[in-house]
Amino acid sequence: MKKTMKRTLLMGALFTSLLTVQAQAHTDSKISADIQAAVNSKARVERQTKRDARRKPAEVMAILGVKPGMKILDLTSGGGYYTEILSRVVGDKGQVIAHNPPFVVNRFAAYFTDEKNGWPAQLNAPQWKKNVVKMVGELDTADFGVQIDAVLMVLFYHDTVWQGVNRQMMNQHIYNAIKPGGTYLIIDHSAKPGNGTKDTGTHHRIDKQTVIDELTAVGFELTLDSDILSNPKDTRDYSFERDVRTNRDNTDRMVLKFVKPVI
Repeated sequence: MKKTMKRTLLMGALFTSLLTVQAQAHTDSKISADIQAAVNSKARVERQTKRDARRKPAEVMAILGVKPGMKILDLTSGGGYYTEILSRVVGDKGQVIAHNPPFVVNRFAAYFTDEKNGWPAQLNAPQWKKNVVKMVGELDTADFGVQIDAVLMVLFYHDTVWQGVNRQMMNQHIYNAIKPGGTYLIIDHSAKPGNGTKDTGTHHRIDKQTVIDELTAVGFELTLDSDILSNPKDTRDYSFERDVRTNRDNTDRMVLKFVKPVI
């Protein structure tokens, strides 16, 4: 009877833990004044701000936990939508590493006119010069340094699959670079449950459970599965590229917050 009771208690604790993560999916992180001011900045360009309604940058920054003075790695930062906001939040005492892999720089060479540094020349603004470091490197071999407070990867994890990136090595490098207690936030287009990685090269989507399994395999703990960018109407059977103007920010997107445990 004691063994049965012990087993029941263990199962109860596990169930409670799972419920906690699920409940957090509907819990909004507090948006600080620094984050709101960064998002509301009049200096942000219109082609970025017009995407805010569907990207909810203030909520995303709150989940990431960005604060003044932090060191943040913006992985596959692309055109700098989040880099711009992060730069304003961390302030003069903080730092943002705006990273892009060679694939992105080469494919969008016309956009990344400063190809040597993988830097959108049109975004080489005074704000960026204050605290943003340019970086180009392969995701599975780049040296991201150490003591990073938080890492953000938006709408690119699925690309690492069809591009042949060693994801275990990539995630291990990121894990090693982040401070204990630091955050790794992944946002991506959701595939149908159970589809694993098979939609990555066609529909540009990935199964959420696959991402969770790969991140926890290197030591990260999932602390939040947020539904702030979910879209129940998304059938998940097409690529946003079918009509990038209407679907790019309108897919059902996972928002997964992982934390490096404090040992």
